[in-house]
Amino acid sequence: MKKWLIITSLAVLILIGISAGAYIHALKPKDAAYKRAFSKAQNEAGLVTKDKFYIYNGMESYYVIVGKDKNKKQKAVWIPFDKKQKVVIKDFHSGKTEEDIRKIVSSEADPDKIVTIKLGMEKSVPLWEVTYLDNKRRYNYEYYEFKTGELLKFYRNI
Repeated sequence: MKKWLIITSLAVLILIGISAGAYIHALKPKDAAYKRAFSKAQNEAGLVTKDKFYIYNGMESYYVIVGKDKNKKQKAVWIPFDKKQKVVIKDFHSGKTEEDIRKIVSSEADPDKIVTIKLGMEKSVPLWEVTYLDNKRRYNYEYYEFKTGELLKFYRNI
């Protein structure tokens, strides 16, 4: 009996070790992307802190970093995957915050659960992408303009 307990314990520990290693390995590309994006945001926008990091994959793909510059002014920096496109820098407080968008979605869409809210950009328009579940557990995607909070487009009941 004692032998089986030891074997089972070892098997569980090995399984946990393999799972942890796989998880850490899976995060390496995101960590590398984050470091490259923050380096670019430092060079382009003078960021010294990093508060949020988003990866947006829409019509175009962007890394978005929100952080503060040396004057403690909070900025949002959209870094395109396509190196031919320009980096876009905005004063973070010139637009709607994540909390503002959360309130808009909660009052207008009555979601069962908000899954994610992240910054992105489409057709040179900075935006917030909101993914939420409705009361029938269907996914919904809504896109709000960063500056005004105006609903730009949506995909519902997916």
